[in-house]
Amino acid sequence: MKLSLFYELTTQDPDIPGAVKRRFDEALEQIQYADELGFDTVWAVEHHFLPGYSHLSCPEQFLAAAAMVTKRIRLGHAIMHVPFKINHPFRVAEHIGTLDVLSGGRVEFGAGRATSQEELFGFGVDPTETQPQWEEVLRLLPKMWTQRVFEGWESKYIKLPPRRVTPQPIQKPFPPMWVASTQPYSVEFAGKNGLGCLGFGVSDARSANYVQMYREAIRQAKPEHGIINNQFGLLRVALCAPTDDEAIALQEPNYRLFYEQVTGLFAPWLEGKPPPTYEYIIQSFKEQLAMGRTYSMKELVEAGQAIIGSPETCIRFINKLIDAGVDEVLLFMQGATTPHDKVLDSIRLFAEEVRPQLKVT
Repeated sequence: MKLSLFYELTTQDPDIPGAVKRRFDEALEQIQYADELGFDTVWAVEHHFLPGYSHLSCPEQFLAAAAMVTKRIRLGHAIMHVPFKINHPFRVAEHIGTLDVLSGGRVEFGAGRATSQEELFGFGVDPTETQPQWEEVLRLLPKMWTQRVFEGWESKYIKLPPRRVTPQPIQKPFPPMWVASTQPYSVEFAGKNGLGCLGFGVSDARSANYVQMYREAIRQAKPEHGIINNQFGLLRVALCAPTDDEAIALQEPNYRLFYEQVTGLFAPWLEGKPPPTYEYIIQSFKEQLAMGRTYSMKELVEAGQAIIGSPETCIRFINKLIDAGVDEVLLFMQGATTPHDKVLDSIRLFAEEVRPQLKVT
């Protein structure tokens, strides 16, 4: 089981002078410490126009900074929004190639569609076009990273001339590729195309079924480039402290705030009708939201919805994920109010007390 960090750079009040910079500085210190203690990957999201909720509008720059203060931890750019009006395919290839060069070949690349009206409409993106563009760019990138001169491409959505894309990634033939997966279609798509699966918004009740669905699909994978990244990662809000009560007291407000913020993010689609390819995501979120409003934080932890507690509690629930076939858990520890020193303590506890007690498969 890989243990990794996940960042949104959430800030309680972004209008307070220095608050956003402090979040960046603290995150880089946390990542440097996690690198020293053997964490596997740091994952950074991409979000736009969502103050408070996330300040990672340029994760490629944040990860470049992380590369400069670390030696071995891998750098997960996930997910990058790949609708063409947000990130042009040539620029996606260039950003990832540059980051791979700067980091000495440590990049993991994850692609997604963006899931909020605020972001999509901000760039003039039609939500009905995000799925085909997402699939298209995942076919294009391996060509851009491996062909001396990219052969060009023309489709309903974009026309790309032949060009030599530079710089090429250090990793050959290219960095491991993942997709954000929040519904059965994207899980099966990831498997059939030999892509790693990042389970964002996947409840514990569904995790084992999703892993099985993914493994069955990846057995059929025959990607054109022949590269298969057979890995399933799962995101969880997390914090490890000496006792369950201390961990919950520190992190429950951030767990609750996270779901409040996502509720605001999805509000136009929660209250109205979501675009067809987003219907499952919204329905799944409604179920998790209802569960969060019904149960106490301790009950939510026992249901596997978060990994918040003592080392013993964290060991127990990560071992359950191992039993379900999950390969990597993305620990979302830096909430809006989580004290920096408590995140550092949590990183240490996961590395020194939790990891040695995890099952070996």
